[in-house]
Amino acid sequence: MLKLPIALRAFAEALEKEGATLYAVGGCVRDALLGRDVHDVDLCSRLKPDELIERAERHGVAARIVQKTLGTVLLSIDGTDYEHTTFRTESYGAGGAHRPDAVRFSDTPEVDAFRRDFSINALYESVSRGTILDPTGGLPDLEARVLRTTTKDPAVILKDDGLRILRLVRFAAALRFSIDPDTWEAAKANASLLDDVAWERKREELSRILTGENVFYALTLLRDAGALPHLLPELCGCDGMEQRKDYHKYDVLTHLFRTCENTPDELGIRLAGLLHDVGKPEALRRDGKLYAHDVYGERIARTMLERLRYPNELIDFVCGVIRIHMFDLNDAASEATVRRRFVEFGDRKTSALIRIREADIRGSGYRTDYVAERWRAIFAKMRSERVPFREDDLAVTGKDIMRELGIPEGERVGRIKHALLLRCAVHPEENDRKTLLKRMHDYV
Repeated sequence: MLKLPIALRAFAEALEKEGATLYAVGGCVRDALLGRDVHDVDLCSRLKPDELIERAERHGVAARIVQKTLGTVLLSIDGTDYEHTTFRTESYGAGGAHRPDAVRFSDTPEVDAFRRDFSINALYESVSRGTILDPTGGLPDLEARVLRTTTKDPAVILKDDGLRILRLVRFAAALRFSIDPDTWEAAKANASLLDDVAWERKREELSRILTGENVFYALTLLRDAGALPHLLPELCGCDGMEQRKDYHKYDVLTHLFRTCENTPDELGIRLAGLLHDVGKPEALRRDGKLYAHDVYGERIARTMLERLRYPNELIDFVCGVIRIHMFDLNDAASEATVRRRFVEFGDRKTSALIRIREADIRGSGYRTDYVAERWRAIFAKMRSERVPFREDDLAVTGKDIMRELGIPEGERVGRIKHALLLRCAVHPEENDRKTLLKRMHDYV
């Protein structure tokens, strides 16, 4: 049973007295029954938007229409927002873009349930009484830990919205559920419907998958469902591409999945782990060797992430990490060289690079306990010494350089600042104004 605020239950009781039962529905009911944390509570009832708003205002609850056609109203109760939808049915045309041709409101959850995706997401809990309605068999599926569509023919639900194939994968991984065989076969048969789905919507689902639980299992399901050509097509060339057995236990695609699995659940680092070797097929095809796969990979990853409409800042970060991920692969660079390169990479990319290097080696299948101890020690030492990682962190400015050396503004000033920054990477004790004013004469 959901633990709901008193104010919400009071509002539900008021509506109940007026002949309308308010239900919590979907993931919140499912997660509560599974003993998982509940973050958002979605509500529904037979009340149409105008009816709900009129009653809400009468009971002192703020309400506004979000999407009138779909019957969506935002309720604000005691400082918390709840999305309410009217019971409805939907009909769709060809394709999987989730654009209903027609929406009809209904009076019962038993009708509403069969427009929802999976049986475990079509559970309704009365807010006022705590009783549960299960029109599609979600409770037995929860008990069996299996994902099944609400419709007898799974293709009906999946064809209505191709994105449900990605949601199927996400729920299977996050909940550690198996997938009903008929539902799985329908997902594989209809994977091409993802082509009808907007890239922004696919991006949001992919991001949830990558930052969720059991990411290796999820990525394997995406591959086996045939979703990759319609989501991350450039990865298809990595599937089955063998690597040197003394370095890699897996083919390139499996290695990418394993590397992603071994990174922290931060989206940028997960994307970098997933895509860091995406340039290997092109490098082999163009050069007959893999040495430049980081260069090819940076360009390919940028194309992929731009297609998915990720923010430019995230794209630059991910591609930057991919471009540098081959640095000091044999851990042979001197500490001074490592310090200078870390400063050139910047604090955030250096931190990500260390994590990617660990995940990359663990993802090879041989050194699963690898920790980049030397890099971590150097990086920690640099931080404790307050090494400047940006030119703005230097104790002198561009104006100081121009004044001291009597030179005009221009590229020369920038080169001197950069040289001072790299000097301080190795000799952080020199990052004071007096010392740098003297040191800058060495770089004229």
